[in-house]
Order: sequence, then structure tokens, then C-alpha cells
Amino acid sequence: MKKRFLAAVMAAVVTLGALTGCGSSSESAGAGTSSSGQRTVEDIKAAGKLKVGAKSDTVNIGMINTATGEYEGYDIDVAYEMAAKIFDCTYDEAVANKLCEFTSVTAKTRGGLLDNGELDCVIASFTVTDERKKSWNFTQQYRLEPVTFMVSKESGATTLADMDGFVIGVGQGTTTAELIEQYAKDKGIDVNYEVQDFQYISDGVAALKTGQIDAYSVDRTGLIAYMDDSMMLTEDAFGVQDIGIALKLGNDELTKFMDDTLTELKESGRLDELKAKWGILTDEEVAAMQ
Repeated sequence: MKKRFLAAVMAAVVTLGALTGCGSSSESAGAGTSSSGQRTVEDIKAAGKLKVGAKSDTVNIGMINTATGEYEGYDIDVAYEMAAKIFDCTYDEAVANKLCEFTSVTAKTRGGLLDNGELDCVIASFTVTDERKKSWNFTQQYRLEPVTFMVSKESGATTLADMDGFVIGVGQGTTTAELIEQYAKDKGIDVNYEVQDFQYISDGVAALKTGQIDAYSVDRTGLIAYMDDSMMLTEDAFGVQDIGIALKLGNDELTKFMDDTLTELKESGRLDELKAKWGILTDEEVAAMQ
């Protein structure tokens, strides 16, 4: 009987040991939030996961690898870097221990999921604007993105000035339509066009390639991932956007923590390493296009 009891104790010790270390907690199932109703860094540590809203359909930015079922892309790696800092471990350990719990979001759904506390943050091509700062907290930018157009090579369009009568697809809930309007005003381009919303970039590109629309406009990086021999990007590069991490309004502690982490990642060159890995334009390359 004593041997059986000792064996049971040893098994429990081994199990507890497996649960300690980078990113795990024996209390994770019951971990809640701070008294303010917003998760702090310590709350996230206790829970054992950083809850992240992410893109699942944008190649090189945020997508689900159909072979592995895992999220991957530049924004996903940024999320894992945040988790590594929170749980005091390396990026590789954060990935291996799956310290991020990803939820697929769109421009339409991401705000609500932040507001109701289902997510700690959104790292999903979320453009920072003064108007949006009234609804959510934002970090500094971790990616700069110019907007442009994808068109069929057969269309003959090389810039917005050639798009009179075009139907232009944009992302639902994005600022693209306003950016196009401002670009036309700034450049003195007088064309009539119609805007059509699409929830997913993949749907918009598919509509373009099947002739349902005449152009699709979004972040340049997002378009490059869908290029083929029949398509081209126009010469336009406008509306350079600050892409930041969004958090629940008033969650200043976690916002500062992530903002400071971004500063470290920039100064160390790690963000540029991740951009090179995923074919993302550096800040310097974006500046040269304007």
C-alpha cells in the first residue's frame, strides 16, 4: 500500500512539473480578469494563454495552414513575440507551447470581440485612426502599409485615372473607400467608380479574377500574395496606414506593455527579420514608394 501511495505522489509531482515553466499554469482553467474587468499581464500569465484576434485568410499576414491547421504569417509571429515577452520565454518556446489562442476575425467582427472581453488584443491588419482611438486602445505601428489596386492586365488600367466606370472591391469595415476618395481628390483625378464591399480579401480577389468587379483595393502586401500572371498592381501607392495592435479601450497597462515590447523588437531588428521572412515591406521601403 505504501509503495502504491508513493508512486501516486511521484506521478503527481511529475505532472505538476510538466505544467510549470514557460506559459503554463495549473490554475489556467479558472483564471479570470482583474477587478477592472480587463485582463492584465498577470491575468494572462495565470490563464496560460494570450487571446489574439487574427486574420485567417491573408497570405503572409495571417492565415491557417491547411496542412497543419495552425495560424501563420507576419502578424501571427508578432503575436508570438508578445506572448514570449509576457511568459518570459523565447519565441520558439512560445510557438512550441502554443501560448497564443487565436480567433479568426474580420474588420466587421474584431471590435465587438475586443469590447466583450473575448480577446486580449487584435493583431490583424487593424489600421490606427483618430476616430478608432475613441473606441479602442492602440499600440504604435508594427507595420506600415500603402494601399494600391489589383487589376487584370487586360483591363489596360495602370492607375486610378484609368478606372472610369470601374467597380472597385474593398474590404468590408475598412478605411479603403475613404482612402481612394482622398487619393483622387489629392491627385485631381476625376473618375466615376462604384465601390463593392467584401468580407474576405480572398472573396474580393476571386470576384476580380472572375470578372465580377474591375479592381480590388487593399494593403499592398495583401494583394501581392494573390498575384498571378493574369493580374498586376497599378502604379498607385497611397494612404500609407499605421497598422497597430488593438486592445480594449482603457486597458492601458497591457497596451503599454505591448507598446514597449514593440519598441524593443524594432530596436533589436527583430521586426525587420520577421518582415523579411514573410515578404513584408520595411518602413524604409514604404517611405521610398511615396
